[in-house]
Amino acid sequence: MPTLDWLGKDKVVAYDRFVPYHILNHKYNHGGSTDNKIIHGDNLLALKSLLPVYENKIKCIYIDPPYNTGNEGWIYNDNVNSPQIQKWIGLVVGREGEDFSRHDKWLCMMYPRLKILKRLLANDGAIFISIDDNELFNLKLICDEIFGYPNFLGCISRATGTTTGQDANKIGSSLDYCLAYSKSKDFQLKGVPLEEKDLKRFNQSDQNGNFSVLQLRKTGTADRKEDRPNMFYPVTAPDGSAVYPFGPSNYLSRWRVSKESYDELSKNNMIVWKKTDEESITVDGFQNSQWKPYVKYYLQGRTKKISNLMNDVDGNKKASLILKEIFGKKNIFDNPKPVNFIEKLLMSATDENSIVLDSFAGSGTTAHAVINLNKADGGDRKFIL
Repeated sequence: MPTLDWLGKDKVVAYDRFVPYHILNHKYNHGGSTDNKIIHGDNLLALKSLLPVYENKIKCIYIDPPYNTGNEGWIYNDNVNSPQIQKWIGLVVGREGEDFSRHDKWLCMMYPRLKILKRLLANDGAIFISIDDNELFNLKLICDEIFGYPNFLGCISRATGTTTGQDANKIGSSLDYCLAYSKSKDFQLKGVPLEEKDLKRFNQSDQNGNFSVLQLRKTGTADRKEDRPNMFYPVTAPDGSAVYPFGPSNYLSRWRVSKESYDELSKNNMIVWKKTDEESITVDGFQNSQWKPYVKYYLQGRTKKISNLMNDVDGNKKASLILKEIFGKKNIFDNPKPVNFIEKLLMSATDENSIVLDSFAGSGTTAHAVINLNKADGGDRKFIL
């Protein structure tokens, strides 16, 4: 597995061990006795302070760290030349850190934080990290190193709704990314509710509810007779004729299920027959049929896995408008993430009693998403920002 080296790595690779423990000062109580926490302070120190209570207990982590675009300003930690980062690098790395590139500085900043985040993550937990292409590939390599390449769940491309970089001599950007890792193979990715466009497929019904159908013939890879010979067998059409699976260019294909499973589906009224106008053709002694069998699958209880292409969530402008509605004025926070984007991530990774952590809290969108999910399903998720 390839690893990434950079200036200062030798100083920060084990630095998380030497970060001192601090006791969190309880300052405000915003009504009720919940376990939600909003922590103000350096997130490296705050993360270390959480370890004695929360090590191996956080079910889902979402972070939106600085994208390191080189923009000025420290409100979202995007400028690694800020006094705070410069002071920290001076203490940890020494004077030579003054000559580091912004990529070296960013990696020095991220590495120990990710190390502690991994310790906080439950064995059946997952972390999601938003980023753009300034540091995507560097982040992928250090996450492979810290969380382990086998625990890589995928990279989500999220449509931002606007194209930036129009005034630069480079390709404009209409998306950013979200890397996802589990802590171990104990993590199980959950499905998320179907959307309106998905529901339209379930346009048939019987006594068991609304359903859609799927070809009984195997499609895609390994769909030929020779791939699974035991799944090539005749089934009986409504007119009593024998039907064999044929591929679209008239090759001998195979069914999705064994003969025993088909018989069970047929007995339970799970097969739907459709007649086509295909011409008759014979291949290796087997004749194709105008009849095609399909398998029912029902709407009730059905979900779908999140995709690595998310173009069905709100864009960045909508996220800013939501904050404007809450605060009554614009530009409270730079580049907030859409609430329904984080909701989708949390739905795929949390249970109703999970603890969710965001150590680059920004506008607090993660807390907003947790509250929305709890309202929707009656859950009792807690957040730490």
